[in-house]
Amino acid sequence: MIPLVAPKLLPKLYGVDIGKRGLGGKHDGEKVPESMGIVSGCVFMICIGVIQVCVARGNDQLMEFNASLSSICFAVLLGLCDDIIDIKWKHKLQIGAFMALPLLISYQGGTTILIPEIGPLRKFFNDNKSMGDTFIGNLLQIEIDGEGSLFDLGFLYYVYMFVLIVFCTNSINIYAGINGLEVGQSVVMACSVSVVNLLELTWRGGSQEDILSGDGRNHLFSLMLMLPFISTSLALLKFNFYPAKVFVGDVYPYYAGMTLATSAILGHFAKSLFLLMVPQLLNFVYSLPQLFHFVPIPRHRLPK
Repeated sequence: MIPLVAPKLLPKLYGVDIGKRGLGGKHDGEKVPESMGIVSGCVFMICIGVIQVCVARGNDQLMEFNASLSSICFAVLLGLCDDIIDIKWKHKLQIGAFMALPLLISYQGGTTILIPEIGPLRKFFNDNKSMGDTFIGNLLQIEIDGEGSLFDLGFLYYVYMFVLIVFCTNSINIYAGINGLEVGQSVVMACSVSVVNLLELTWRGGSQEDILSGDGRNHLFSLMLMLPFISTSLALLKFNFYPAKVFVGDVYPYYAGMTLATSAILGHFAKSLFLLMVPQLLNFVYSLPQLFHFVPIPRHRLPK
């Protein structure tokens, strides 16, 4: 579909690959269609809709599918609007709150984190169990159990999931300007998430009852999101790899980040996703001086 849609874009949705500018080759100064992430996103949503019709049973599953499609569709629309009218960052964050709303409302998992055995960390939480009896503790529904090993964040866990959604979408977009990197890193993370889901399902045993027991159903749902995402992203990567024939625009980073966040949140391993995004986290920290304009920031992080 990409070769069919690309020639029909509005003139505004074309750009020049600054990575090939001045090289003197046949691609120097060539206009490249942008926003082709919308093709990948639309095909992905069609695939998820078909899976929903074939697989979803019961109100809980229908709610998860509907919430996922709503949030991802909102992300695609936000990315397309950003490509067309260039939305300011402060407005993106405000719109992002509404984008994450269906996902957070449909979340039915726990809000407890396991405190790692690092030095005196567990002892500190065990010695401060009374934290949950304070006004702040009651307001945030903080509970500490299991000799300091379990920490129920309550409302704060929803704040964490919102931050995760914002981080996922923007951490992919921060790599804009290098052919294939936005899509490539998303495929790597999606494959990692798929491996996590497969391992979780494998460890549960071979019978259908064992696989679908407990959080097994959630991991299966996450896997059903990842497989179409990987397929559609690989198709887009074929055209976005150097020398790029199309650009992904802002549509793909928003849609990819939201899909990864949705898979992790509704798969009930939102905490583990940050471990898979350590390179993006390091790049974000490295880019902070540029983001806060302490040092000059070149366009797309590339030299002039």
